[in-house]
Amino acid sequence: MRWVKWILPVLLAINGAVMMLAPAWWYQRVPGVIETGALNDHFVRDIGAAYLACAVALGWAVRDPVRGLGAALAAAAFLTLHAAIHLVTPFCGTVLPWPLLLRDFPGVFLPAIISLLVARSCIRRQKVSA
Repeated sequence: MRWVKWILPVLLAINGAVMMLAPAWWYQRVPGVIETGALNDHFVRDIGAAYLACAVALGWAVRDPVRGLGAALAAAAFLTLHAAIHLVTPFCGTVLPWPLLLRDFPGVFLPAIISLLVARSCIRRQKVSA
């Protein structure tokens, strides 16, 4: 079951790579993205780069929890801040927020939660090794 730890880093890497290599394709297929405004290839690629960085950071943390704590915290910071934006934004419009929050849960909120758990695991491993 050790492979389970690698699901999030792999999915983040795939998402980031697709965003960087095929931003228009990604933009058309991810639920809710079209509703955020017109496609900006450069912006999608920028965010794809952030997702790739998070994938590498969380991969490092999974492989070496003691030395990967800083990387895990950096990835968790981006993913959690991204989730916070998705948490606040639906309440700023005229549409009921709950369907939007449910739509975003698997791709936005769940990765943030998992990344925080990875960071917490790294902290616990550091305490044990100290």
